[in-house]
Amino acid sequence: MKNTLLCSSVFFLVLFSVSCMHSPSDLPEPEGYDGFLELGWQAIQQDQYLDAFEYFQQAIDVDVMRAEGFLGAGVASLFLEDYWDQGNDFLQITIQRDLGRSIVVQYPGEVQTQDTLWTLFECVDPNFPDDSLDLWLSFTADSGAVWVGTQIYDYLTVNELSTNLLFRFRPVHDNAVSCLDLYHLESGWFLYSDSTSAGYVYLTVPMYTLSGSGEDYHTWVMVNQSLSYDYATFDAGASAGQITLDALAIWSALQELRGDDGDILQAVACAQGLLQIASDYNFGYGSPMRENVFDIDIVDVTASGASSAFFDARYIYAWSMCKHAGYGLELDPLADSFLFDLLELLMQMKGRS
Repeated sequence: MKNTLLCSSVFFLVLFSVSCMHSPSDLPEPEGYDGFLELGWQAIQQDQYLDAFEYFQQAIDVDVMRAEGFLGAGVASLFLEDYWDQGNDFLQITIQRDLGRSIVVQYPGEVQTQDTLWTLFECVDPNFPDDSLDLWLSFTADSGAVWVGTQIYDYLTVNELSTNLLFRFRPVHDNAVSCLDLYHLESGWFLYSDSTSAGYVYLTVPMYTLSGSGEDYHTWVMVNQSLSYDYATFDAGASAGQITLDALAIWSALQELRGDDGDILQAVACAQGLLQIASDYNFGYGSPMRENVFDIDIVDVTASGASSAFFDARYIYAWSMCKHAGYGLELDPLADSFLFDLLELLMQMKGRS
């Protein structure tokens, strides 16, 4: 039976109510750092999460420079709601101790402005014939952005195509791994991204029509128009070990458990980053102390991150995460049952035995 730690409010987690920390008295005296770790992981398996938390704290007191004590404290905090804030800190420190640096970095409020030929926010909509958009854009300087917008609009409507266009862009910093929310400064529209893949952010932009001086101006992300967005980068390098991988898995789960108080961008970044570097991930692999603690693999972690996106109404993004892990390829986003089908898929991904 899979451990319930990756479950959200819909996929229920039993939380234990505790009043104060105490010192277990019926166990033998541990020997040093490894002794506290062993007792901590044993306590996790016995559902004694407050005891586990204290054992890991004692391991940290013995050697504050080693990573696994912080990892254990972060894991124990999953089951202790009053310790969720500390859990974030423990998992961040785990990775810094293991790698010597952060692996996920967030960049809020970045702004980029479209260029004349749409090379920054690049239209990759499959409905356009080859080179047609490039031809229209090349006349921007002579004919103006209004003319360009009219050519695009006329082509789409004559061919009975959607006026929503697919764009992609690269944020300023390399290795973008998650981006959920964007803001179109000129139209005042809030936009959701569709996916993040290979450093690109993909988003569908609806047409926005401005009227004035007797003519309509059809816009998407036109020249001199800007998007603001938050995103996270992921850089594991070549040195990420099992402790870092486990910290990423737990960090994503923690954000999901926190619900509205969770950091969705972080949840998605940890899950997608882990999928990038360890598609065969299993919790604690190769560690005699941890490998039997939880039955968690990369599908569980992906479903956890995708669930955070789903319950924040980022449905297409959640679906894209599932597809990256090889699930939900048959779903139809235009079907009336899409949301139900996607929720059912997430439950199936978490409920595998």
